[in-house]
Amino acid sequence: MTATKLVNPLTMRDQAALNDPYPLLSALRSNEPVWWCPDAKAWIVSTYAEAQYILRSADFEKQIQRWKHMPNPKLTMFFPPFKALRETSSSWLLNLNPPDHTRVRALVGRTFAPSTINLLKPEIEKTAAELIHIAREKGQFDLVSDFAFPLPLAIIALIMGIPVSDRNLLKKWSNMLVSIAGGNRTLGSIWTSGNAIIELRKYLTPLIEERRKDLRDDMLSMLITAEEEEHNAKTRLNTAELLANLILFLVAGQETTVNLISNGVLCLMRNPAQLSLLLEKPDSIASATNEILRYESPAQAAPRLANKDVVVAGKTIKEGDMVWLLLGSANRDSKQFENAEVFDITRTQNRHISFSEGIHRCIGASLAEAECEIALNSLFTNFPNLKLVEQQVDFKFPFALRGPKQLIVRA
Repeated sequence: MTATKLVNPLTMRDQAALNDPYPLLSALRSNEPVWWCPDAKAWIVSTYAEAQYILRSADFEKQIQRWKHMPNPKLTMFFPPFKALRETSSSWLLNLNPPDHTRVRALVGRTFAPSTINLLKPEIEKTAAELIHIAREKGQFDLVSDFAFPLPLAIIALIMGIPVSDRNLLKKWSNMLVSIAGGNRTLGSIWTSGNAIIELRKYLTPLIEERRKDLRDDMLSMLITAEEEEHNAKTRLNTAELLANLILFLVAGQETTVNLISNGVLCLMRNPAQLSLLLEKPDSIASATNEILRYESPAQAAPRLANKDVVVAGKTIKEGDMVWLLLGSANRDSKQFENAEVFDITRTQNRHISFSEGIHRCIGASLAEAECEIALNSLFTNFPNLKLVEQQVDFKFPFALRGPKQLIVRA
């Protein structure tokens, strides 16, 4: 197989390939682990060692909005949605380089400290129990829309101090923002995401002003406190950064966790021996969650921009080149994981990179893991004989955020 026959998974829309992309990813690993994709005008990296190296390297940065092939940058000067997306995304924690990254992460990181996550666990358990009660009454339900989606949505709304009555708005804005995931930078997706940011700014700004006057026990108040307590103007979190990262947390704290829970349920139901093992040994839930993250990573791709010429696996990546790291492919690399294509919740050597690596490792990883562990334990403790009603499961586009569209199950 030559490079011209390889498929760029980031843009594929074929439903069969979205449902099972792993043969295509295996072909990339075997034939072109560091592949220049002409259509994407970017490098695609599919192997573990190379992806991990790039994630950790200071030779690759996160200000991807500076990419020379970013579509129609001049439009940002004329149309508010384009301008809003460009301005806001440039302040997202995941798009910052040091020293700004170091400063902002230190301030917002307080919100995701282990002590904070531990305080949230009773609320996660309570929300899961409420959703399971509703599901039990239905008998048959969509695991994605009736359980996996509302659980992290409720928690991120709680963390951000957003009223329960406005959760449907969060769902709408989150769906709009996800349209640009994985390099899907069509004019339509940029316009949709930009409009979501404009609406979110209008919604969140009054909430910020309200919290300034009346601090509460939520993320918004914690971030405002961090902003106001930092006396050095050069290191404090400014209002634009505060707004931008609240918007980021809405999507990052919700969309990927929906997929993580949904993927976990599907993995366990398709591997009944592993589910039986989990039910016999519920304390193996942390190991099971790590294996779900490796085997069906909810985030399949991560971008980086080379800030100098770098040779990776014999290929020269030029300064300014975009690199897409296929995290899910790297997690199936047989050079790193024994029996990589086997789902095994007892796996001990499981250094997956689904949460990235280095300074940009996902700041909300502990929260996502806690939500997944509680969700799976609650679900299968209450419904140990949960069955798929429809065996055909279709996965969503874009490929970069991997999760089933729906999972119709019977309790």
